[in-house]
Amino acid sequence: MSRCDIFTDVTEYQLCLAYAGESGKGKFEPKWDTDNVTPQLIEQFKLNCDASGLPVKVFVSIGGDDPFKVAAGGADDWVLNATTTLHHIINEYHIDGIDVNYTTIQCNQTLFVNCIKGLIKGLREALCTTGFVASLAPDAATNETFYLPLYRSIDNSWIGTVVFQCFVDFEPLDPNRPVESLVRQVEKIVGEYDYYDSKILLGYSAIKEDWNKVSPPLFFLALNRLVHSWPRVKGASVKVISDTYAFIPPTWIPKLLSLAVSDAGKYP
Repeated sequence: MSRCDIFTDVTEYQLCLAYAGESGKGKFEPKWDTDNVTPQLIEQFKLNCDASGLPVKVFVSIGGDDPFKVAAGGADDWVLNATTTLHHIINEYHIDGIDVNYTTIQCNQTLFVNCIKGLIKGLREALCTTGFVASLAPDAATNETFYLPLYRSIDNSWIGTVVFQCFVDFEPLDPNRPVESLVRQVEKIVGEYDYYDSKILLGYSAIKEDWNKVSPPLFFLALNRLVHSWPRVKGASVKVISDTYAFIPPTWIPKLLSLAVSDAGKYP
């Protein structure tokens, strides 16, 4: 947070703290390095961005490596516990919303939708004066069964951002035209998440192990085309664990994204 340069063509930063975890009963707690990533650091980061005239939102991401699993009959307790504990984390860390980022979901569609819907509704009611917003992070494997039914079951204005994790399980329809295949896949997502005010971001990763399906050049070429052809595609969300695990140095990411969304047609 202290090393990200501010570029003039970046209109908003969104920062996700990864992750807040729980064991199936909804009692969330921070899993990030709380000795270094403190409420004071988050507050100062937001003040610095504000002084630069750059809007910034900080989210707490739930899910990640933790599977979503709720015992049958335990939905009400999960929602109550999750709302209570995440409400505390949001207030303590000066957070603007939650990022729902479950990649492994070990329950049926109805249970997942009802739990996450209840959580978002409860947090909106508890934080009605703070401008709380939620973000969803579907991928090719979870979108149709879980995230899209969730999106269609709630007030779409509750969802500020949809981050499509395009590097997960991507299979090009034509191996010789992977950029076009990725663009078509994201265009389908734009059509499905159709509330006019929901921003669409392309989710990517700075970790080399995540590049098996979508290489960095493929990602950046597709991003350039999408940003200039679909007004609701606003940019990208890049997963960075640490300098140790990142094969793209974190300090390069804002510059790379700035290049990727530059003039339409600049790249083949």
